[in-house]
This record gives sequence, C-alpha cells and structure tokens, in this order.
Amino acid sequence: MIAFQVTARDIYGIMPLLILAGTGVVVLMWDAFEKIPLRIPLFLTVLGALAAAIAAYLNLDNTGRIFSGMILNNSFANFYAILFSVGVILAVLLAERYLRDEGVMVGEFSALTLFSACGMIMLASGNDLIVTFLGLETMSIAFYVLAGLFRKRRESNEAALKYFLLGAFSTGFFLYGIALFYGTFATTNLDVITKALQNPISSHAILASHMFWMGTGMLLVGFCFKIAAFPFHQWAPDVYEGAPTVVAGFFSTAGKAGAFAALILIFNIAMGPIALDPDAMHKTQTILAVIALASMFYGNITALAQMNLKRMLAYSSIAHAGYMLLGVAAMDREGATAVTIYLTVYTLMQMGAFGVVAMLEKESGRAVELSDLAGLGRRSPWMASIMSIMMLSLTGIPPFGGFFAKYYVFAAAIRSGLTVYAVLGMIATLISVYFYLRVMVVMYFREPEAGEEFAVSPGGAVAIQGDTISAWAALVLAAVGLFFLGIFPMILTNIAKTFYVQ
Repeated sequence: MIAFQVTARDIYGIMPLLILAGTGVVVLMWDAFEKIPLRIPLFLTVLGALAAAIAAYLNLDNTGRIFSGMILNNSFANFYAILFSVGVILAVLLAERYLRDEGVMVGEFSALTLFSACGMIMLASGNDLIVTFLGLETMSIAFYVLAGLFRKRRESNEAALKYFLLGAFSTGFFLYGIALFYGTFATTNLDVITKALQNPISSHAILASHMFWMGTGMLLVGFCFKIAAFPFHQWAPDVYEGAPTVVAGFFSTAGKAGAFAALILIFNIAMGPIALDPDAMHKTQTILAVIALASMFYGNITALAQMNLKRMLAYSSIAHAGYMLLGVAAMDREGATAVTIYLTVYTLMQMGAFGVVAMLEKESGRAVELSDLAGLGRRSPWMASIMSIMMLSLTGIPPFGGFFAKYYVFAAAIRSGLTVYAVLGMIATLISVYFYLRVMVVMYFREPEAGEEFAVSPGGAVAIQGDTISAWAALVLAAVGLFFLGIFPMILTNIAKTFYVQ
C-alpha cells in the first residue's frame, strides 16, 4: 500500500481553496456570535476572496499535479479560482442591502457563497472523478441552502425543495457514470484515462465498449443538469424565480462556470484522444452539438414570452449554456479556450443583469415585470445605462465582451467541422435580439401607465444612497469589465490559450 503524503507544495497549490474555506468559517462564526448587523462579514468576505484570487494569480504559471496526481495545479485551475473569487465578490456586494431588507444576515449568505466556491475550485482542479464528485456536491449542497435563504417566503422554500430533489436525482446519474468509467478503465484518474485512450490497442477495445458509452452518457446527464441545458433544464426557471435574485445570479454564473470547468477537463482534455477515432469523435460531437442547439433555440424562443425579468434571464441562461456547450462539442483546445472566455464574460454580464433586477425589486417591494421598467431611463439614467450594457453584451453586440465571447465559440465550432450547428446557433442568437433589446425599448421609449409606477423612495427610483454603495460598485465593476474586455479581448485570449499546455 502506497503511503499518502502531503507536502508543502500540495498545501501551497490549494491555497485559494484554503483561504476561501477559512474565510467562510470565520464569517460563519462571526455571524453566529455577533447579532449586531455590522458590515464586518461583508468586508471579511471581500478580503478573503481577494486574497484567494491573489494566491491563484501567483500560482498561474504552474503546470503540475499535486496530492498524488488527484488535483491540478496549473493555469487552468488557478484562472478559474480567480473567476470564482470574482463571482463571490460581485454576489456579496450586490447582496448586502437586498438581504438586510429581508432580515437575512449577510454573514450567512457570505459563508455559503464561500463554501460553494470551494466546491467550484475542486471542480476546476479535479484530476480525478472522485474529486470532481466531491466538488460538485460541495457546491450543490451550499446552493440548495442558498435557494431557500428567504425562509419565510413560500416560493423560496419551494425553489430549494425542487432544486434539492432534482439535484439529488442528477447526482445518481453522475455517480453511476463514475462507476461505469471505473469499470471501463479500472481507475478514476483523468491522466490514466487519457493515456488509455491514446494507446491504439486499449482505445479500440474501450471505444467498442457499451460500458464506456453508457458512462459517458451518465456523466453528461449529470453535467447537463448543473449547467441547465435542454432537456435537463426544467428546474432552472422555477428555482431562479423563487430563489433570492442575487442567489439566482450566482447560480447562473459561478455555478455554471464550475460545472463547465469540470466538463472541459473530462470531455475536452481527458477524452480528447477520441479524436483519433473519426467515428467515435463524430458520435460524441453530434450528441453535444444537438444538446447545445436544442438549448439555444428552446431558451431563446421561450424567453420571448416571459414578462417576469427573472424568468426571462433564467431561460436566457439555458440558451447561453447551449452556446458554451457548442464550444465543448468542438472537442479541441480552441473550443475549450472559447468556453473559458465565454464564461468569464458571462459571469460579468449575467451577474450585472441580476444585480439590476435585485435593486429594482428592493425599490418596488415586489417581483419585477417588464412593464415595471417603463420610464426607467428618465427616472434612473445610471441604472438604465448599466442594464443596457448588460442587455447589449448578452445579445452579442460590440463593443462589449459578449460579442467576442460568441465569436470565439462559433469560430471554434466551425474549425471543428460543426459549421451547420454554428450557423443554426447564429440564427438562435438573432431570436434573442428581440427580447434583450425589448428591455431597452421599454426603459427608454415607454412611459409607465397608471398603476405601474414604482413605489419609489423619497430619494428617487434606485437612488445612489449609503446602503446601496456596495451594490453600485459591483454593477460599475461589471459594466467596466465588459467594456474593457470588448475593446481589448486579446488580454483574455492570450491568457486562456496557455491553459491547455499540460
């Protein structure tokens, strides 16, 4: 039996995860013993996430394996750790006033987001399917609790219950997939799986095995649930609508990024040698591309009929999962790079959009319908401007980051021979233009009818006040980031292209 030893290099390699977990424990303890609603948990969370991002940045040039080859310590894993930390910062800044108005302590929310981010880092750095599973469950359990954070609201409790039941069901598929992979390869280590598929003798027997393809399908079902891809999307609209708005934004960005990071590690990197067999490659690409295309069309078409902004963004997230899944379907380095770029931009624009909805919800005291945005361009020009940036970026209109995110995904698909799917994906994008730009039309070119006005505060609709400074800082950060990445996309692409040099 080989002794399992933990070295200083191992500890240093998981420093971002340790910092986030440690900060989560400190914040949780503070929230348990300090009943005065101070901002200290907010500051601690932001500082902890910043420290984790810095630790990941210092590790960005590493290319090794740690903990006996079970965990990756390379630029891919550390870049995603930075992305998850940014997601935590944005979520916590947006949540402060939103949660306090509902009587929820910020520390409770902060600790759960930090613990969920630990699971996301395990997903992005797992070089073993067991580590991937642990990361998936760590993230999911925190999400189940976050969905029901508003304990006194029936819709929040319903969202948590739906998410938990369907999430537990999808976990069964994922575990069964791991079991079938172990039965096929006699290991769960991704490096060993890659070598087995690279070997001409063993790969022929593996690719002819029904157990391998059943395991691949089971893993894909588990991932499709987590990224809310068609036809495993049923939970997303109801959960996003019932969960706290900021929580829904965190689900659809950082949570989706964690699941896609693991999906890339398994399908684009570990199973990359499938490309040596044209039939197996075509089969895998077709399955992924069909799911991607169905997600795009279903999400965009259904979003057309939504008047509730949270449900519209929920169906929009299904469509965006399809765009990113098309990059995974490329099954090469360019596709994986495109998905990483898309996830980075998507985190900023989706969190920004949900953040605007959250602030409008707190101002109106109810769920925000499309008609509630009438006249927002006059009543709150800054808020309308930020929402416009998010809508334009989600549509894929330059000069914002969403344009290049879509460009790289479609370009990767075309280079991999998925031209027909890429063209159909562009048609699906044209459908989305209507409901994204409709938001801007309502904000700037329609006046509220009698009975539709917000019950605004004396300072005006969504005024910049002391208790909303942190939320405004998060929105401005997201908007500036989208504009910057739209003007200088090469900064992100140059970093992302170094991820897949193992």
